[in-house]
Amino acid sequence: MTNFEPASRGLAVAHWGEHANGGGDRLAWELARVFEDAPFYVGWRDESIEPTDIEAEQLIQGRLLNRALERGGLARQLAHLVGWQLAEPLREYDVLVTSGNEPLFYVAPTEQTWVAYVHHTNRRQSDQITEVESGRFPRLRLLLYYAIRVLFDHNTHRPDRYVVNSELVKRRLERYWGVPSEKISVVYPPVDTHEYDPNDEETGEYYATLSRLDWHKDVDGIVRAFNDLGRRLLVAGDGPERERLERLAGDNVEFLGYVDEAEKRRLLSGAKAFVFNGRDEDFGIAPVEALAAGTPLLGVEEGMTQFQVVDGKNGYCHTRSGEAGPSLAETIRRFETEGIEWSPSEIAAFAERFSVDAFHEGMREAVDTAVASADITPDWYEAYETGD
Repeated sequence: MTNFEPASRGLAVAHWGEHANGGGDRLAWELARVFEDAPFYVGWRDESIEPTDIEAEQLIQGRLLNRALERGGLARQLAHLVGWQLAEPLREYDVLVTSGNEPLFYVAPTEQTWVAYVHHTNRRQSDQITEVESGRFPRLRLLLYYAIRVLFDHNTHRPDRYVVNSELVKRRLERYWGVPSEKISVVYPPVDTHEYDPNDEETGEYYATLSRLDWHKDVDGIVRAFNDLGRRLLVAGDGPERERLERLAGDNVEFLGYVDEAEKRRLLSGAKAFVFNGRDEDFGIAPVEALAAGTPLLGVEEGMTQFQVVDGKNGYCHTRSGEAGPSLAETIRRFETEGIEWSPSEIAAFAERFSVDAFHEGMREAVDTAVASADITPDWYEAYETGD
């Protein structure tokens, strides 16, 4: 348990902004619960998506900056760069815990201990640089991405300790940002594993997938595989790719749109298996939720997903279309023929390493480590003070 209690000049939590009620927002709200008496600041506040037990204070103020935050895109990035540089209310605290990349623009006082939870590096400027869209002006787009990288790298200021959501992101921070390994803690995002019961629903005659319907989730590959197999697939989630995916899908694929938490639990608990195809996922919360429900995972063999699958025990891995290795369709056939070793209860027990309780423990430990290593007292001073 951290020694710094939220009081005058105690500890504060700050999140880059409430924008989508997505995984990053939910993690930040859980950070506020870890340090429950700490003031909670956000770059941009959206009261409509805040949980009832969370009350944030908007950090970035001013008509022009707020208009830029509302516009999104590059304007929003520039507003965060300007707004987080000083972030004056944060400077009065002994310990600061931030969430997201944008708070890295903050310039901390010398004696403040700063712990930054980072979800990813700037991926289009680092590990995904080959996936930059060509468009009509490929060189101009590459130049823009380069400019963003330079702008970010030269305006970020290093915290005392980084916390990341997986070992993969830790590796990226070492490689692309030059952060020493010993300054990085891995604390998995908090998943409400206790909300799922592996014995809650009887297994139905369908497979399920759940994610934002966007290009990087590669739901296309899942839909095509199920078109070929003719097995029933339920797709939960919404996003810019939905209309195109619905045109692509056969009659055996059903799109549910957004589902609330209760419906999500029923969907995951009743599925024969959960299918996930996200591109090089940093972590992936939906697969863990499926495991917590006792449901086998059929996941792509890349990113963090490959480590959430214990082959043959709680599921199987497949390779993306065109790559060497078993296809998704082949993996589904194998799953239906061979089954898996673990029972639903054993699958759910595996998911506990990603629980809310584990997140709370990991974050307190990270803050304690940062505070201890940020001691600026000279060696000679302690002896002088004690008279030795």
